[in-house]
Amino acid sequence: MPTRPADFRTTALMVLGLVLPGREVAVARPTPAPGERRVAVAPAETLSVSGGAVGMTRGDVAVLLLPGPVGSAFSMRSVVRGLQARGIEPFVIDPLGMGASTRPKGADYTLSAQAARIGRVLEKELPAGVPVIVAAQGTSATIAFHLAATDTSRIGGVISIAGGPIDQQGTPGVRTALTFAALLDNPIGRGFAKRRFVSALRDQSADDRWLTDEVVKQYVAPIEHDLRGLLRTLGAMQAAVEPFPIASRLARITVPVRLLVGDKPSASAPSAAQVLMLQRHVPRFALDTLRPGGTMLHEERAADVARAIDEMVRGARR
Repeated sequence: MPTRPADFRTTALMVLGLVLPGREVAVARPTPAPGERRVAVAPAETLSVSGGAVGMTRGDVAVLLLPGPVGSAFSMRSVVRGLQARGIEPFVIDPLGMGASTRPKGADYTLSAQAARIGRVLEKELPAGVPVIVAAQGTSATIAFHLAATDTSRIGGVISIAGGPIDQQGTPGVRTALTFAALLDNPIGRGFAKRRFVSALRDQSADDRWLTDEVVKQYVAPIEHDLRGLLRTLGAMQAAVEPFPIASRLARITVPVRLLVGDKPSASAPSAAQVLMLQRHVPRFALDTLRPGGTMLHEERAADVARAIDEMVRGARR
């Protein structure tokens, strides 16, 4: 099955430009998300959770946002504001190894294991009987697919933000990048990688006005804060072998699945084979193209993403 986890490659590129083998770097901590808290899901495994409505009862519908490996919870800020304007207070969870969540050595970084952790957070955060709409960006969309296939009593729908089904994060290019990371132990190399990072985000956007200096600073902050931990985690993610191929689970998803894509061609967009897989195996699948748009739809078309989530919430309530 073709895989195009370009958001993972972009993260690896960012690490290449920032990692300083053999020396420590003083950097500012990332700006905490409003209401951020840490939820332990296993020994040494703690996920960063922010937002969420207080006092939800049976019959309500919760919304969970899963960021991709680039931008973490911060990247969902505009979608969060759009949902709040519609009366929805979403959860935002950084999967293990991403954003402000921990990066333990020896952890299982397969996407099915990530889904199981997210499920444990939902068990702790929500009362029984509250359905959850999951909106996930990039590679995290497969986490949402696994969750919908295994937690069928809780998940009420999935919105994929430019993410197709994959079984492994990382590519041969990532392995090469990790191997030669030490070669960029100089300011010129780091500056070059930052420029490439920004260029990659621009290439993935049809409208890049969202990519301001402050946004770039916040995107880089989680990476700078724990360079070695993230570098180690990227290697673990690309080496993880998925025991439950997503193709074997898609047919178990009975809730609506909606894939949002942009009209701008991009190597990071879901491939035709991935879209066909969803069409063939997911009974209630819909594909929507946002124009103009790239793969950073949660940034450049946040209002449309929020509207799509709201529509699925209304459907779940009905």
